[in-house]
Amino acid sequence: MKKNIPRIYISQSLKVHQKVLLSHCNHLHYIKKVLRMNIEEKLEIFNNTNSIFLSKITKIEKKIIELKILKKEVKNIESSLIIHLGQIISKSEKMNFSIQKSVELGVNSITPLCFENDNFNKKTRYSLKKDKRWKNIAIAACQQCRRNIIPKINDLENIFSWCKKIDKKSTKIVFHPQSTLTINNLKKNIKNIFLLIGSERGFSSSEIKKIIQYEFIVLQLGPRILRAETAVIASITALQIKFGDLS
Repeated sequence: MKKNIPRIYISQSLKVHQKVLLSHCNHLHYIKKVLRMNIEEKLEIFNNTNSIFLSKITKIEKKIIELKILKKEVKNIESSLIIHLGQIISKSEKMNFSIQKSVELGVNSITPLCFENDNFNKKTRYSLKKDKRWKNIAIAACQQCRRNIIPKINDLENIFSWCKKIDKKSTKIVFHPQSTLTINNLKKNIKNIFLLIGSERGFSSSEIKKIIQYEFIVLQLGPRILRAETAVIASITALQIKFGDLS
């Protein structure tokens, strides 16, 4: 079995034969201390395009690592199913986990959400504090699963403002254990889905009624009540199996 070449993310345009200088402490630590790489060893670079760049290390110094781009390869492993995830903010570790796993499973964008009766200013400060962390989690998840396009992490929004602005032509889904409908009741050939996932407490009857007013289809993933982070994995996997790259 072919051994996977270590990979890093660089947010810049790249071309063959180009020399790239790495000075970011995260890159230096990862290459020197984690991977323990040496001169002439190979690295793969992705830069949020459907291209990957094979490079080799040409210089290692205390504060700089130099790479040379050897080859460019177009490699698209994005799902044909476009999934926009709206996730009610949960506790830090659970939110981190949801973002990581949803990226690995192929979502295209993630919007953190909260309710009107929440302390919105407090939630906004929390979101801004976590924004960089969530983006780094998305990059690390792409690095691990060898995905080349990094999903967008949007700013915090009120749940109903988010629901309201979604294009009426898009398929909008929310899961609730009391629904009698399943994914099998959806029409075939769906390519664009807005998926709404609640918090640990789930959605109340009044909240579900309001969400339905925005033309969301209420489905169930089975009779059991799932944790928010479990619902993220189960729902995206089910949608990929039915409509996406696992079908």
